[in-house]
Amino acid sequence: MATSDRSELMAGYERVTAAPMIVLSLAFVALLIYPIAVETPPALDANLRTANWLLWALFVIDYLVRFSLAPYKMRFVRGNLVDLAVVVLPLLAPLRILSGLRALRILRAVTVVSAIAKAHRRSRNVVNPQSIGTTLLILLVVLSVGAALEFEFERGVPGANIKSYGDSLWWAICTITTVGYGDRYPVTTEGRGVAALLMFIGVATVSLLAAGLTTVFVGREAEHDMKVIVDRLEAIEKAILIRRNEPPA
Repeated sequence: MATSDRSELMAGYERVTAAPMIVLSLAFVALLIYPIAVETPPALDANLRTANWLLWALFVIDYLVRFSLAPYKMRFVRGNLVDLAVVVLPLLAPLRILSGLRALRILRAVTVVSAIAKAHRRSRNVVNPQSIGTTLLILLVVLSVGAALEFEFERGVPGANIKSYGDSLWWAICTITTVGYGDRYPVTTEGRGVAALLMFIGVATVSLLAAGLTTVFVGREAEHDMKVIVDRLEAIEKAILIRRNEPPA
């Protein structure tokens, strides 16, 4: 198959699968953070793990299909390291017995961030990144995930004052909005890393939201002004036509 044909097939496949992969990526993230935020019974926890592995299998299939369609294999691998991370990182989870709880938490955090990055990459084909709805959705996902990761790193640590997902969510809201009440704060190195990431994301997301709101209001005002101009031009045009049709004095 010619290189151009492979490129067209690849582009067509990514357009068709973009929306489903966004949904699957967000579902994958939800399955990862739900057991962190909520105490789940063993039976439900087993079902969640099964669903998680099923989603992971779909990611593997998607990656292999795109890899087979890519005209240049190494370029594809280098350009899709996030997707490769989503495929490879879950395979390291069974090593948690050898690595310890702290390494498992870091591994889970990296996997979650990789899955979100994957969803963001695929969303470029189906959503407008400048829309207010998209920005609010991003903000909601970042808050939920950031709170879950913070709680994962902080719970059970001596001296920690973030002791529930509710505490962590309140902390995340204060952090991402740069309010910073100081009643809840991380004490672990990993938790402070999550805090720094939320601060940077907060500045970017709030700026994006402000730009979106400005566009909405300015756009409405500009639309009204344009309508006034068009109405006046039409009135002038009618007046000129009427004068042209008048008999000479």
